[in-house]
Amino acid sequence: MMREEAIVVALDGEFAVVSGQRQKMCGGCQSAKTCGVLSGGLGQRASRILARNPCNAQVGERVFVELSERSFLRASFLVYILPLVVLFAVVSWTRYLVQTHNLQVDIELLSAAVGLLALVATFWWLHRRSRRTERNDRDMPVIVEVLSSDLCNHIPPKFLTQ
Repeated sequence: MMREEAIVVALDGEFAVVSGQRQKMCGGCQSAKTCGVLSGGLGQRASRILARNPCNAQVGERVFVELSERSFLRASFLVYILPLVVLFAVVSWTRYLVQTHNLQVDIELLSAAVGLLALVATFWWLHRRSRRTERNDRDMPVIVEVLSSDLCNHIPPKFLTQ
């Protein structure tokens, strides 16, 4: 199980939106800063996720959120590996069809266009799939422990709500 500390920023029925800084998993990685630059946050970007809330955590409380390694690996495969597999398969298939049917087209331009279209379609499908399964996925993150509550002020720090 992967476990991260976060702050509850919103409630939505039996779910909570939690926000936290990347810490444990990215902290020891040599590429943590580069990865953050690519995502626009210089390695310090807060992430917001929807998590099941069986502990009845309230807005402003610090919590521990757990996610199974199986879920993390599956999500990583879907986001990083699947689009590349689809891209290479579609480009190879397009090149094969053009060559076997002796079509008089620019094979490089057609392969690039079809590959780009396949990438867009894959990411669109992943986006639709995530929206459809967001609230009923048994592998979604779960709040497992409430650490503390800010009783004076239930407004989370500004960097977590951006």
